Amino acid sequence: MSRPLAALASVALMGLSLLVLLPDCASACSCALFGGSSKQRAERMLDKSGAVFAGRVVDIERNQNGPFGGVDKVSFRVSEVWKGPKRETLELTTQSQGSACGYSFSEGRKYLVDATGKMQVYLCSETKPLSEASELVEALGKGETPGEGGDALTDTSGVVSVRAIVGLAGLTMAASFLVVVRLVRTG
Repeated sequence: MSRPLAALASVALMGLSLLVLLPDCASACSCALFGGSSKQRAERMLDKSGAVFAGRVVDIERNQNGPFGGVDKVSFRVSEVWKGPKRETLELTTQSQGSACGYSFSEGRKYLVDATGKMQVYLCSETKPLSEASELVEALGKGETPGEGGDALTDTSGVVSVRAIVGLAGLTMAASFLVVVRLVRTG
């Protein structure tokens, strides 16, 4: 075999061996979880998360369009809240695919949820089925039972409250009245 042909065969063999050694699937999601005791993890959740609550999944809308492909919208009936909106129902989003760091929820199942301030959940969060979270729940301590409507000042669900809309409408009408009075006076 000539030298150029042997070099070409060598490169081809190396390329083929690299293909064989590559994994059959690649994941863009790499979790670098911070370990620690349940108490340390619970403290980190309460410090860094936008919302921490327990609840049952009542509805999942799969594959809504999002910036990185499909996004699932998940609705919960909330039973206990440690941080975030204190409402009986909450919605959050997660990527549809685990490779995009999405969390796979199952309808009807109860979860301990660790969400961002924008009510998003990622695979690398402390979110897990409630049946597997007893140590974390114990470390979190007693949470609050959600009330209907929640606290408008701490609600991070993205929904504008009726009180806020009425207040804005009142301010708009008062400002319009003042402008009309000023125009009439300057005539």
